[in-house]
Amino acid sequence: MDISSLGFRDLTAAIASCGLGIAIAFSHILPSPAYSAEKIRFWYSPAGEFTIYIDDLEKFAKEGKLSKRLGFYLDRLPEPQKAQFREALSTRYNISHVTASQFTYSLIGEILVRRLGRILQITPQQNGFYALRAALILSANSEEGLSILNILKRYPVPIIYLDLPSGLQAYAEFSQLTYKKELAIAAIQQQAIAETKNNQNENKTLTNINDLRRSGKVVWTKEQFSYFQSDRHVHIPVDLYLPQGLSHPAPLIVISHGLASNPDTFQYLSQHLASNGFAVAALEHPKTGSRDFAAFLSGLSNAPQPEEAIQRARDVKYLLDALEQKVKTDAQWRDRFNPEQVGLIGHSLGGYTVLTLGGAQLNFNQINRECSIPEPNISSFNISKVLQCRFSSSDISNFDLSDPRVKAILAINPLGGSTLLGKEGMQNIRIPTAIFASGDDLFTPAVPEQFFPFVWLTTPQKYLVTFPKGTHFSFLERSDRGVLVVPEAVLGEKPEFTHPYAKAFSLAFFQTHLNNHPEFAAYLNNTYIQAIAPSQFPASLTSNFSEEQLRQSLELAP
Repeated sequence: MDISSLGFRDLTAAIASCGLGIAIAFSHILPSPAYSAEKIRFWYSPAGEFTIYIDDLEKFAKEGKLSKRLGFYLDRLPEPQKAQFREALSTRYNISHVTASQFTYSLIGEILVRRLGRILQITPQQNGFYALRAALILSANSEEGLSILNILKRYPVPIIYLDLPSGLQAYAEFSQLTYKKELAIAAIQQQAIAETKNNQNENKTLTNINDLRRSGKVVWTKEQFSYFQSDRHVHIPVDLYLPQGLSHPAPLIVISHGLASNPDTFQYLSQHLASNGFAVAALEHPKTGSRDFAAFLSGLSNAPQPEEAIQRARDVKYLLDALEQKVKTDAQWRDRFNPEQVGLIGHSLGGYTVLTLGGAQLNFNQINRECSIPEPNISSFNISKVLQCRFSSSDISNFDLSDPRVKAILAINPLGGSTLLGKEGMQNIRIPTAIFASGDDLFTPAVPEQFFPFVWLTTPQKYLVTFPKGTHFSFLERSDRGVLVVPEAVLGEKPEFTHPYAKAFSLAFFQTHLNNHPEFAAYLNNTYIQAIAPSQFPASLTSNFSEEQLRQSLELAP
């Protein structure tokens, strides 16, 4: 029997892809199980029943040796895919049992484990949720640590029943998030090269290519500010970076952090922009900032609620109102910055925040399509979609979150484009927009969360900066107030290779589209990006990549 005729290449990849769900789903400490799994059993019509033995997987993971039984499934795989499968089996994740406990009992954690339990079942048709919960924490507390292989070994029943159709359905999405994304990145790079050739005359004027990465010469001070957010009934702290000695009010840039983060993670960028004559306000959002999220993980508060889809944008609106009032009434603040000339930078959930403030509208047709399927029948392990469906349950139909004071936005690894906003929502943005996309981002995957939202933009001034080796954390700075311990492998390349892009591009972007210095537009092209790109961390910039090109690269129907 020809193994390829059964589609076992996709099957093997589907089993390996379950690691995405395993790596992010955790549980409480439970008693040692009476049984441990010995085999994985699945049905493939019309060929019949098949079995994969856990001992064979363990020998392959630890020694690289294939038994005859496992070789039946893996022998025809290319060597690179075999190596990826072996690595996926044995990769260890260092997870705190406190974090594991709180996450599993959160809505999002339970959703992900139940989805995985629909694929790895206790008996045919019986969700493996509770067995997975036991196996996850027993694996995390063992000497070997949390890994896919260790979880399979500690699954507390002798036989794991694999729902193959569900597994292959999950793999179809996973392949787009991982394997096919490489095709999309290659197409984007080709488009960037073509744009470079078309703009050769403009590029001749590009000089002093290193200057935008260096600190400016403007003296600045850092001040603490707080304001009252009346919807939340709380005071919100803000770090203000204010340039000194300017002959005119400085343009204002507001920075919105991601989930479980804080203003410290963009301190390097705040300082860089301030040294070049921009005022910067970096706030810490309540409920989704590091202070409140730490309390949640410690069991002292509730998980972030759906209304954060509204309140984060309102945090920024109230901040601009407070700063505007301060400029009008406080002589010491008068003419220091212009709260009507505002640019926004947002990361992850902050990326969603700045997109909505820039004009993106919530797309309820898209939300209903993506979020109306009852759990656990959804096969997706895209964490960002789980979050978006969570936020979509809020009553947000009557809110316009845009703000006319906002003149340009930079969204770094944003979520929201695939579900909350969609094509119709993104097309409402009318101001200059830039999006950073990272190829190795596991939390807001580039294809659904950045590539498609970019091609849906209709504003003529748009930029997609793609980093094939980038992760979700590539443009963040380490913070002593951080609450999530992220493995080094997930953090990605060192900051000295990644942060210069954020410094140079944001400066050129906001000088051009916020500070009315059109000469900086010469830096907003692929030629400049290539000029500053180190080999360790390549990048490309395109302004004209289309939805048709993206769909062709992913082999998707129009």
